[in-house]
Amino acid sequence: MRSIVIAATAALALAMPAFAQSAPAKPPVGTYVLDKPHSSIEWKVLHQGMSWYSARFTKYDITLEFNVDDVSKSKVTATIDPKSVLTDDAAKRADGKSTFDKDLGEETLGGAKGIKFVSTKIEKTGEKTGKMTGDLTFLGVTKPVTLDVVFNGGRASAQTQNKFKAGFTATTTLNQADWGMNGPGSVAQGAKIEINAEFVQK
Repeated sequence: MRSIVIAATAALALAMPAFAQSAPAKPPVGTYVLDKPHSSIEWKVLHQGMSWYSARFTKYDITLEFNVDDVSKSKVTATIDPKSVLTDDAAKRADGKSTFDKDLGEETLGGAKGIKFVSTKIEKTGEKTGKMTGDLTFLGVTKPVTLDVVFNGGRASAQTQNKFKAGFTATTTLNQADWGMNGPGSVAQGAKIEINAEFVQK
């Protein structure tokens, strides 16, 4: 019996470094860059009052200046290429890209004008929740917008050379007409935005 206890204790001692490595820890203050393969920017609009039609952007970048001790000192900057919009539209050109996606990205969503967000205020509302207000530039117009943010968690591990990773979900609903977009009924219903982002300590 004594030998079993000794063996179990030794095994636990050997496993402790691995447990410590994967355990949640406090995010260090500093700059975090986007882990693109584990992130997404998606939006939905109500199509003719019947279903929420969804799409996403494939070219974007987000930088986070993270201060977990005082989140009001944190800052987020994001840029999106409207031409990278991707839908499930079936009309494809010879190169495999959707003609609808092309028109949507270059004309409806502003194309070369780009989309940019710069946070101006971040406040904590709960243990892992907050609100982030910032200036959204879309179709050449800049207006304030507020997003609800959830801190999903974070950790450091050997996969990131012991650099800390942090994950967030941010959601909001935009009235596209506020940025000068006029059109079908889906515009009047607003667009639901969901951003899921993982960041790695720089």
